[in-house]
Amino acid sequence: MKREEKTKEMFSKVEAWKQSGMTILAYAQIQGLSVSSLKYWIYKQRKDLGKDQAEFVEIFPSAKSNPNPTQPQRLAVGQQQGEVVLSFANGLTITINL
Repeated sequence: MKREEKTKEMFSKVEAWKQSGMTILAYAQIQGLSVSSLKYWIYKQRKDLGKDQAEFVEIFPSAKSNPNPTQPQRLAVGQQQGEVVLSFANGLTITINL
């Protein structure tokens, strides 16, 4: 298989993974790919498209992790200079330095 054909095939798998809503691990297992190969092609596609920077990722709380299912969990996202702060209803705060 020529390099261009391989690239086209793998980029189509990356697009299918994005549309699937699955984790990288689950999608790689179903497709018979190694996780590292799929991650490489995701990286390669982003680089080729000029998207070296990560995009927005929506976070959904898991129902299993909610100790009180009658009250929905909430996530507050704040941004300060050089950092992103995630504050969860259970008191957990995660600060990510940029």
